[in-house]
Amino acid sequence: MRILVLGASGFVGGALHAQLGAHHEVAGTSRRGGSGLTALDLTDHRAVRETLTRGVDLVIHTAGVVDLAAAQRDPDAAHAANVAPLPALLDAVEAAGAKLVYFSTDNVFDGTHDHYDETATPAPINVYGHTKAAAEHLVLAGGRHLVIRLPLVYGRSPRSDKFLARFSAPSIQARTDIVSNPLYLPWLAPALPALADESGVVHLAGAETVSRYELMTRVRDRLGAPARIVATDRESAPPDCPRPLRLVLRSVRHRLCGPDVGTALDDLSAGPAPAP
Repeated sequence: MRILVLGASGFVGGALHAQLGAHHEVAGTSRRGGSGLTALDLTDHRAVRETLTRGVDLVIHTAGVVDLAAAQRDPDAAHAANVAPLPALLDAVEAAGAKLVYFSTDNVFDGTHDHYDETATPAPINVYGHTKAAAEHLVLAGGRHLVIRLPLVYGRSPRSDKFLARFSAPSIQARTDIVSNPLYLPWLAPALPALADESGVVHLAGAETVSRYELMTRVRDRLGAPARIVATDRESAPPDCPRPLRLVLRSVRHRLCGPDVGTALDDLSAGPAPAP
């Protein structure tokens, strides 16, 4: 299978590009290119179309603004990155006879329910969630593409190891009142072939529901990292962005489930520790 990963310099995209490349013909793009990636600005519609005419079966879209606070500060920039490129990209995907897999987020929900499966109606409360819900709507309109919603993702990534990088800081603020079932990143790429023929919306998540504070504390302890984990909540955290409190993803479409945190940490701790 010929696969193109958009946003292959990022946290999720970088891991998918590396892992899928072991079994498929995989190319990757980033805005600046370099390190084996093709430079591609998704707002350059002609360049997008030319890139896809080189032959591709599957386009995996992980690019865009993913920082919730940044999106909240600049809604126009978030929309320009996360929504505006989709119509031209979808036209190019259709012209190439390819399929699009678009990675979305649990932040399309408001966090007021016990859990959310694929039948739940999006109700975002922050700018990031609104842009991802709008992008989902465009992707799903064609009827044959796939949206995969992810929760908080953790683990190592070869090009943008931003999750583990924070553990070299003196302290990390982590919310005790935000809970989800986080997904271990290395599990994601091996799960994708089982969804290759799916369309519509699919949820992927981990087996264990934990708070951000618990996850960060357990990762820190397992790695022996120096960071102090500082407990915060809605009252004490910086008011940078409205954040849903309970985002537990479940699926009525498949039985795929990422590992629990303990199993994931067994794998994570087998690799190199973060720099002190």
